[in-house]
Amino acid sequence: MKIVKIGVIVFCCAIIFFELYILMISKDITEPSNNLSNDTIEAQTQKETLFELEIEPQSIPLTNLIIDETEPDTEEYETATTMPSTEETKLLSKNMPVFMYHTSSENNPGGLTELYVKPSEFEKQVQYLSENGFTFCTFDDYFNLNNIDKPVFLTFDDGYKENYTEIFPILQKYNAKITIFLTINSINASDLTIDMIVEMSDSGLVKFESHTNTHPSLASISANDARLTDELQNSKLKIEEITGKPVLALAYPNGEFNDTVKEKTKEFYLFGLRKDLGMHNTKYNPYEVQRIRINRSTNIETFKSLVG
Repeated sequence: MKIVKIGVIVFCCAIIFFELYILMISKDITEPSNNLSNDTIEAQTQKETLFELEIEPQSIPLTNLIIDETEPDTEEYETATTMPSTEETKLLSKNMPVFMYHTSSENNPGGLTELYVKPSEFEKQVQYLSENGFTFCTFDDYFNLNNIDKPVFLTFDDGYKENYTEIFPILQKYNAKITIFLTINSINASDLTIDMIVEMSDSGLVKFESHTNTHPSLASISANDARLTDELQNSKLKIEEITGKPVLALAYPNGEFNDTVKEKTKEFYLFGLRKDLGMHNTKYNPYEVQRIRINRSTNIETFKSLVG
């Protein structure tokens, strides 16, 4: 019986010594060695802290995480980033005069005289707008119109070389912006050259938008889907290639369009512009933007009355 008791006592002591040994090993692992200097311990602590900061999830850009996880189709992603949906932008009701010009000449140009606004008259118009608190806008500014008190759009159709020789110097003088709706087949054909287009675009004063490839009646060719697509899509791509900037708007040649043209325009653009009709409002259909035509015979007093 004594032998059994002694065996139990020895067994219990063995268990106690074993547990103490385990505790000593754990302490050595979790605590820095007494042989390390304070500087070494501090350096290790700083390194661990920095490592923790580097791997925090919030340091990884959220956009990268979204792209990596969803892997969107490239074409759809690019379209979404360059052409925001008008449905996502709620604009207040605001009148915005969108003036329509073509070209400019001080002397009598002969045929189609009314298309050639005198540079001296155009300068009077720009000076009036500048001195009366108007903000010169392009369609890049459209979704910010709630924050613009008196927006005005100056648009030029076709792409005449006088837009560079006569109009551009006036824009530089007053720091005014215009939009040129460019017909692709007019480039270098006695009209604007690529060098002129690039210089004006890079100035930030001229935004180039589309006026199709060949200036056809879009309503007349609307039954030919391939032709209509070519006129709308390729003109957009060519201008973007030249300027390096997204093309958002189309001016219908001669103001002619129908429902088919409007639906096809929506595939490539955010805006479609008409030829006449008067003052536009932000609540109107963005694919039927109204414009006010300015002719050679439009004097400054008449212009003031059209501004609203």
